[in-house]
Amino acid sequence: MKAITSRARFGSHLGLERITLVCKELGDPQTALRFIHVAGTNGKGSVCAFLASSLAAAGYKVGRFTSPHLVSYRERIAINGVPIDDEDLSTLGAAVDEACRAVEESYPDLGAVTEFEYATALAFCYFQRAGVDVVVLETGLGGRLDATNVVTPDLCVITPIGYDHMDRLGYSLKEIAWEKAGIIKPGVPVVVAYQRAEAYHVLISVAHDRKAPIALLAEWEHQALGWDLAGGKLLLPEISPTPFAIRLLGDHQLQNAATAALALHQLTALGWQISAEHIRVGLSHTEWPGRLEVVSTEPLVVLDGAHNEDGLKTLAAGLQHLGQGLDRRWTFVFGMLFNKDLALLDLLLPLAERFVFTQAERARLAPMPPEAMAAYVQAKQAPAEVRLPAGEALRTALSTPPICVCGSLYLIGNIKRDLAGLGIVTQ
Repeated sequence: MKAITSRARFGSHLGLERITLVCKELGDPQTALRFIHVAGTNGKGSVCAFLASSLAAAGYKVGRFTSPHLVSYRERIAINGVPIDDEDLSTLGAAVDEACRAVEESYPDLGAVTEFEYATALAFCYFQRAGVDVVVLETGLGGRLDATNVVTPDLCVITPIGYDHMDRLGYSLKEIAWEKAGIIKPGVPVVVAYQRAEAYHVLISVAHDRKAPIALLAEWEHQALGWDLAGGKLLLPEISPTPFAIRLLGDHQLQNAATAALALHQLTALGWQISAEHIRVGLSHTEWPGRLEVVSTEPLVVLDGAHNEDGLKTLAAGLQHLGQGLDRRWTFVFGMLFNKDLALLDLLLPLAERFVFTQAERARLAPMPPEAMAAYVQAKQAPAEVRLPAGEALRTALSTPPICVCGSLYLIGNIKRDLAGLGIVTQ
């Protein structure tokens, strides 16, 4: 485990050369696997969860590679929902470490193998050894130069694209979409979720140039039927006349479920054996913690990993929906990374009773100083205080529910470990 997390997050050399060479050292395990490759800014993990659950319901042995994790690194690599165990992580890690050292010694000009490249290679080895039928593969950052982009998938999926990681992907939506579109392969079908116009133009153009059949969610018949604390429902007429239910909360999760359903529909056209009942069971059983997750109703405590503009806008809409009929606005337990913009807090101010600022422990990047966040909202006349560690921040917030913990998936992971100690019984 330490061999993975001790590696740098980004490499000194941009490109797919390192991961290609590492995979070659390991016998190119990815060539023995089938993939559904998922890129985008928001909703990637949820779409992957819906896909993996539905494919498992159809009887497939499904590998799932996602990031980041909430509580344990093992969550990133799972088969039919069961994370890789410590023994396999250690055994395969030794082989991958050896392959990485061989590449680094032979090609010093390419720089050190990154943490994500290492994890990607390890996942390929694990899934090949386990003999999975398909891997639902989430990009880490971008697409074109992402370590996962050494595969040729059966299907690509691109979720909504927005502004995030701009220092790496570009400062215009057109640039970011072009990087995400890098996963589109010649002749490989691609499913595209709702997008802003600039992103649509790029994705459609790239798919056309690569002769990749494209299916747009915007052109597929579906209807969101609303949601509450029990979950949501949606109609997918091309699959079944009976509505489908999901456990995940929010209008955005109904869109994510529809995107996954469209992808599954496209797979059936490619000969995959997936029935309407498989999709129904898969969608209804999908869990994806830390995304508008209600962990307690008395008091009402919601966890959400939203950390960019689109994510926080979506969260705000969900909280407004959940807060209907409550006699108090939300207390936010908030922490984010130093590379985020303090103006993101403006999106939550209209919903805030008060803020309790904190920071995640053991995040890969430095946190935004809680004092800086408190000063920012206090200047806008919002009550705020600082509490460390994160568990103490939640304990302080419990006096004024409803509570939403957000700003960073690292923070959500910290809080989830603290819930039992705070006497909060999860749903």
